[in-house]
Amino acid sequence: MKLVSVVVLSYRSAETMIETLDSIKSQTYPNIELIITDDCSPDESVEVAKRWIDANQGCLTAIKLVTAEQNTGIPGNINRALEQATGDYLKLIAADDYMTEDAIQEYVSFCEQNPKAIPIAKVHLFADEEADFSDVQGYCDRCYAFAKKDYKEQYEMLLMQNRIVAPSGSFYPMQLIRECGGYDEHYRWFEDYPMNLKVMHKGYRCGLIDKELVYYRMSAKSITSSQQLRLKKTEMTLFFRQKFWYMWEAGMGWEAVKQMKYWIKIARMKEA
Repeated sequence: MKLVSVVVLSYRSAETMIETLDSIKSQTYPNIELIITDDCSPDESVEVAKRWIDANQGCLTAIKLVTAEQNTGIPGNINRALEQATGDYLKLIAADDYMTEDAIQEYVSFCEQNPKAIPIAKVHLFADEEADFSDVQGYCDRCYAFAKKDYKEQYEMLLMQNRIVAPSGSFYPMQLIRECGGYDEHYRWFEDYPMNLKVMHKGYRCGLIDKELVYYRMSAKSITSSQQLRLKKTEMTLFFRQKFWYMWEAGMGWEAVKQMKYWIKIARMKEA
């Protein structure tokens, strides 16, 4: 039975991490390596993780804790975990989300039956306080529709803009992630879109698991305009370093030129 490395991404997660870890402990799939990787949290995330590990030794195939002396962003946090990972598959999950008991079994079964496809599972949105996330649900629904299309259409759509809700996917053959060189730390503010572009560029498509496997915690906090611009500039870097050339190779040169004009405007904008 293949080993699955489940990587829990922690940052300021002291209040939510236990629910995440308990959901991994409860998996029906028996061969799991748990790696908790913390990105220099200013709260008690590391202490909470250590207490949980002490109380749950032997419940999984292996349990590891990775810490950092300074905050590096999501890709760097993942890459530190990958240095410790020995699994055949990789599952990423934030330390404020959790999985159904059969999640890993479903992901593994899908991958074994579809060796050139990346699984996209449905997610269940929830919040600790009243919040309207109808827009996010609409985005999720479009993600599921995307996962039903053929490879060519998926790849062209992904080159136009991100189509994959991170918690619904983030399950890959480990060898594929290593062939892609791990996660690109040029993109501090997001990790999934650059990786999925590289994965699809290598000929993998997405496929839908028509079950809710991940509970995705929503926050009522709004993103500030300065944060939005920071994210846009990160995506701009992705366009000039990677997307433009992928689009050109895919016969989407005119669309690449049109997008270049937009990203040049973004480059001229100044953060508040």
